[in-house]
Amino acid sequence: MVIDKQALPDDPTPSDAPPSYDTVTAGPSSQPLQDTKRSFSDSLSPSTSSHLSDIPPPVPPKTPTTPISPSTSAKGKARATGWFAFATEARTRSEVRNTVLGLVRDLIQEHITNSEAATGILQSCAEACATHSLSLSSILQKKSIENHTPLYWAIVKRPPDEQQAKEDMQCPDLLTALISYASPLNEATVTEVRLACLATSDQALFQRLRQSPEFAPVSGADQMLLGVSIPPEEVELEDIPGEGGGSFAVNFTIPHFHKRMVVSKHIEVQFIARSRMWQLTFFVASEPRRNRAAYAPRVGSWCIALSLIESSPPTYVQARLLIPEAKPPPTEVQTPDPLGPSTNDTSPSSFFRFPSLSLSPNPTPELHSKNTISIVLNSNEQLEAATGTRRRHAGKSIVVSLEESTLGVNLQYGNNAYIGPDEKLRGRLEARLGKSEADCVIC
Repeated sequence: MVIDKQALPDDPTPSDAPPSYDTVTAGPSSQPLQDTKRSFSDSLSPSTSSHLSDIPPPVPPKTPTTPISPSTSAKGKARATGWFAFATEARTRSEVRNTVLGLVRDLIQEHITNSEAATGILQSCAEACATHSLSLSSILQKKSIENHTPLYWAIVKRPPDEQQAKEDMQCPDLLTALISYASPLNEATVTEVRLACLATSDQALFQRLRQSPEFAPVSGADQMLLGVSIPPEEVELEDIPGEGGGSFAVNFTIPHFHKRMVVSKHIEVQFIARSRMWQLTFFVASEPRRNRAAYAPRVGSWCIALSLIESSPPTYVQARLLIPEAKPPPTEVQTPDPLGPSTNDTSPSSFFRFPSLSLSPNPTPELHSKNTISIVLNSNEQLEAATGTRRRHAGKSIVVSLEESTLGVNLQYGNNAYIGPDEKLRGRLEARLGKSEADCVIC
């Protein structure tokens, strides 16, 4: 049986009525929280307050290892983005490097004779390398094309001098452009360039390159004596026809010869002849090395040496060095001496002991003078180039002291007749490959 509850007549609000609207909508801000805290502090005694101030603050809860907050997640994304950018940049640098190598290889392989086009391509490569922190100089000096540098192949594929001269009248060639972008050249690259000149027997290019300090470095003393604009030596090669194709002559001019011998004590003249690289050296003999089997001249004497350098194959050689007077006497009768034994200071025509070995078809009159210095450079052994790391194997060369020549010793004295007013020494080296007739034995 359900009995209805009767409301009291004196109570206007029912006992089970829901809370009023004003009570529900009232938020926490309507509560006097500050007053409550203040009243709580006020309710504490002074001694209690001082003890509470000494209590350290509560330890904050540990942050979970897994990033759950939005800020931590953003940091993780930034780190990941940084690593991705680094990997992308490294990949881009590698792609740029490979692209540059491909373009340089195409330039060499096609041998683009239009230097303006080649320079434009190399300039674009240089800008791309600079943007990606790459060195175009290092790239051009790498042995990236069939175990050789691009400079090596540019020389090997270079056209002959006659055709090259016509192209040079318009603009510099491809080799010049490559060297300009590859500089400064390291020692290994210089060796590569020299070997390329040797492979093509390009004596003219070799001498032009030697005018650069990178290819023909000089000592500090020589730099002071020669200056910047004066080339160290002037060399001109003459291929002598006949005689089996092994004869040649070299005319050379050495500036400040006497000063350089007194101060630097060492002068080198290098050239390419008969598929070999040669070096004619004037030097002052120093203390001989231990266990040295080669001829050792007296310490302090002025000497001449003829040797092979780089990777030149060994060979027998007969040679003589001719140095005429700078100012021959005008009344001198210039007649060649008759044929005779081959000795120093003899007539040039008597050197090889038979007329067919006269190397100079049109020799200058000064070379026939009796005052011309004539020094024989001959050996019973083959000349061999120095080999090994840092030339540990010294090779075999011909060494002759000027003291062995009656006239040659005059070069040691200042104001001698063989040094011109311009302080230059002019001479001629004549040579023929092969054994001398006296060394030939018929078995």
